[in-house]
Amino acid sequence: MADLRKSQRMLLRSNAADAAGRTLGEFTVELLFISTLAANAFDMGLLNALGTLAFVAATLPAGYVVDRLGPLRVLRLGLGAKFGLMGCLLILSATGALSIALGLVLATLLGFCNVFSETSQATAAPALTIERTSMAGLIARLAAADQALSIIIPAAAGTLFALLGAPPLLAAAAALLLAAFGTSCAIRGKEAAHQAGAETVRSVSGRGSFAAGMRYVWGSPILKALTLSVAFSNLGLAIGSAVEGLFIVNELGLGATGFGLYAALGGLSGLAGALLAPRLAEKFTPSQLALPTIAGQVVLSGLVLAAGFAAPPLAVILLAAQASGWGMLLLVFNVAMAAWVAEITPEQLLGRVTSARRLFTFGVVPLGGLLGGGIGAVFGIRAALGAWVLANVVGLACYLMLSKAGRHAQDPSVDEEVPGP
Repeated sequence: MADLRKSQRMLLRSNAADAAGRTLGEFTVELLFISTLAANAFDMGLLNALGTLAFVAATLPAGYVVDRLGPLRVLRLGLGAKFGLMGCLLILSATGALSIALGLVLATLLGFCNVFSETSQATAAPALTIERTSMAGLIARLAAADQALSIIIPAAAGTLFALLGAPPLLAAAAALLLAAFGTSCAIRGKEAAHQAGAETVRSVSGRGSFAAGMRYVWGSPILKALTLSVAFSNLGLAIGSAVEGLFIVNELGLGATGFGLYAALGGLSGLAGALLAPRLAEKFTPSQLALPTIAGQVVLSGLVLAAGFAAPPLAVILLAAQASGWGMLLLVFNVAMAAWVAEITPEQLLGRVTSARRLFTFGVVPLGGLLGGGIGAVFGIRAALGAWVLANVVGLACYLMLSKAGRHAQDPSVDEEVPGP
């Protein structure tokens, strides 16, 4: 037990260093493309598109590899590869040899490595915990660190980039990734048990494949409910994100300053959620947190829609209320979903189940952005805000119907033969 607690601390430190290095590296590369390499709009769009492509292409293979090799081994491989790639970026930048083409290649490779390391981090909690509450708390602390650092790092990195340039920041990112890799080497979990379980399952079933996680998700009403609720939540958020800036700046006339204050309030809400989520995860079960956080998204997105039909003073109050609760609610929601999936999924299949869910839950984000922009352009900003609310309502309905079916009927995944790696 003491060894597992130590390993949990090591995982938290490794995750924090990785999140800091990843965020700092991605932010610096974006500024490097714009300010040093003089990238145009097409180049920046290509940079973002290749990042999405890396995610889609690597998601299912990452889950398969994690289940076959174990999350801790894949975590070390992913972190080591990221350190090497960040080092290459540093050398090329410092010597002036970096071009847009080379930057795109290295950024894409970093995107692939991120998928493998993040998948292994997401599936490592069961290998380092015994009790449900400790597993949920560990997942919450991992998510909280990611949330906090994603807000803190860019705020400081912009000023440092202007003062120091890209090479020192890339060096700091590489050092953080090296620290994450070194710390991950000290983690000792139930890796042997994981491998033994996988061997036992393989001896019973030869149906292990990339698609095994997807089959398992859609064969389980509870997993299907959780996946669809997150997918529609992300779809709605992407729709809303496509137009909320235009809505606040132009429709409400609050300008760039108003939008900046709105974003800052949302960031503070996320930081508050980072502090609150671990405590809630240890006090309540994921199923107890799921419904309030899903329903809460309907209410909070509805506040933005209501602001579109309210007088300016009331509209500002509604937006402030939404921003104050959104970041906190979304973080608790994501933690509850991840903890519940980890609880009900066999450990030897968790990597592929996680990857299958991520393919759907993150794959809808580009679609949501296109939908939001299209609906806003054709039918108006308020129609797009209404579509945001509608997506959350559909997610709530899917959760209520499918989770009820899962509780009142035996989950078919229980009796199903679990595919091996």
